[in-house]
Amino acid sequence: MQSACAESDDTELEAVHYAFANYLGNGIYRTSNQKVTLINLPFSYEIDTIGKFTYGLRLPVSFGFFNFNFDDIPELELPNSVGTMTFTPGIEMGYQLSEQVSLEAYLDIGMARNFTTGQNVSVNSAGISAIYSFEMAELDVLWANRVYTANYSGVNYSASDTYSAIQTGLDIGLPVKYEILGHRFQPRFFTSAFWYFNDVDFIYGAETLNQYDQNNLDQIALKDSYEFGISLKFDKVIGWSFVGIETLGIGYRFTGDFSAIRFVFSMPI
Repeated sequence: MQSACAESDDTELEAVHYAFANYLGNGIYRTSNQKVTLINLPFSYEIDTIGKFTYGLRLPVSFGFFNFNFDDIPELELPNSVGTMTFTPGIEMGYQLSEQVSLEAYLDIGMARNFTTGQNVSVNSAGISAIYSFEMAELDVLWANRVYTANYSGVNYSASDTYSAIQTGLDIGLPVKYEILGHRFQPRFFTSAFWYFNDVDFIYGAETLNQYDQNNLDQIALKDSYEFGISLKFDKVIGWSFVGIETLGIGYRFTGDFSAIRFVFSMPI
């Protein structure tokens, strides 16, 4: 769900979805039969906690590569150019409603650029979440429900779109912990379902579509998607608090003719 463009020369690419990269999940994405790979880095910084309230900064940034494939990873071949970049700073707030239930909200305003076409878009997004934690048969369970929306508008050119979704998911921890290289972690597995308020077209701009793309729009317009995966949750953040890794995992997202492999660097649901 996170990368989409048709087979085309890079000079024609207008990867519309890149504006929403920070809201499609964290990690590296590669959709079947498509060329764009996104690396999403969910930077954040918690400012303070006052009673049951917490608040902080969101600093998510993503990079898109038109010429980077998963096949390049074993050979350590790095991409030679960045195709897109999205930066959407914002604020986030949390409220601990009870020992088991917490509420979260965020508001972001930022920019995204397609370096291939030289075009910029403004991006804004907002969302709310409710997270319920409980234990079941010695399993540590998080149940998250989220509603969020993101919008982009072209800067000095006509383009706009909206991505809005409802998400529900379970993140389940096993009652064991292991240690590797001095870092203790808990094995977990997760599953999520997404329903979109509007069809999400994972294609580049309609103005550059060739006839084949025009005839196959219904194959890449999504109404829903589903994901499952596994992760390792570390007891302590690896690295600095605002750029560290607290979770490592991998997920598989799919629906209809669409599929994506997702590498997870933070809470997966």
